[in-house]
Amino acid sequence: MCSMRLSGISWHSRRKTSCCTFSLGMLDNFCGTNGGSITEQPIQNVCHWDPTAILSEPYLAAGQGHGCLVLNRNIKSPSHVVKALWQNASVRCCVDGGTNKWLNFIRNELQNDCSIKLPDLITGDFDSISQETEEYFSSRGVKRIHTPDQNNTDFTKAVDVLKPIIREKKLRDIIVLHDTSGRFDQIMSNINTLFTRNDDFCNIYLLGSCSLTWLLRPGKHSIVIPPHLVEEQRWCSLLPIGHEATNVTTKGLKWNLKNSPSYFGGLVSTSNTYASTHIEIETNSTLVWSMGVFYFGDD
Repeated sequence: MCSMRLSGISWHSRRKTSCCTFSLGMLDNFCGTNGGSITEQPIQNVCHWDPTAILSEPYLAAGQGHGCLVLNRNIKSPSHVVKALWQNASVRCCVDGGTNKWLNFIRNELQNDCSIKLPDLITGDFDSISQETEEYFSSRGVKRIHTPDQNNTDFTKAVDVLKPIIREKKLRDIIVLHDTSGRFDQIMSNINTLFTRNDDFCNIYLLGSCSLTWLLRPGKHSIVIPPHLVEEQRWCSLLPIGHEATNVTTKGLKWNLKNSPSYFGGLVSTSNTYASTHIEIETNSTLVWSMGVFYFGDD
């Protein structure tokens, strides 16, 4: 199956100015001394996920790693988390107007840090990237890939562009920097890309200002929840977007489902929280799992 490793990144952050450390080999002790990973691995036919863990090894160790993709949305995740994800990525891609957002983020949030690595490529139909941004990166030799097809979004096309790179580098994960505020149609479009590009080549994770979102395919899943999220009753949700899940069973949530149908117009598990640090989910249809990972005033 798949593995995403988050080297030296703690997701336990109450503020952007969190004191957590992000240097490789240094661990925030809330996850324990052995570290961990966001993983999807076959364990007795159960996909095991540990979305908040930390590894002391580089992302590239043992051929593992991740790609980082920036969409045309304001970047509101904590700057130290974004920097660590970007710098340790095996491939970095900005999508059209997302390149403007990335340049603004470097200038405003990272104080023009000269150590920030350049994107490996910029993709899109280039209807929203500014001339200034385009000139800034082209003068530094960043590759541009024009994707004019209007039958797919720039996000979807960027994933397609990254596919051969991901395969060549033997990566399994793409972390997408996006935002869940503003235009509802764009939010749903991003979710749609999770479904349309939901295949075995890679996992895609949407990282927002205070949330991490990915797909749970039909079958059994185990998700490890850090104790602080349980103690503080952070939110989580299971969403049957696009189709009905006729049989969903959970364990470890405050409000569990038992052989329950879940569909819009009926039962949907939102604003749920944790009763345990170990969550089990069994579903006969693909679900969207979303959980709070950062602390801001709007969640």
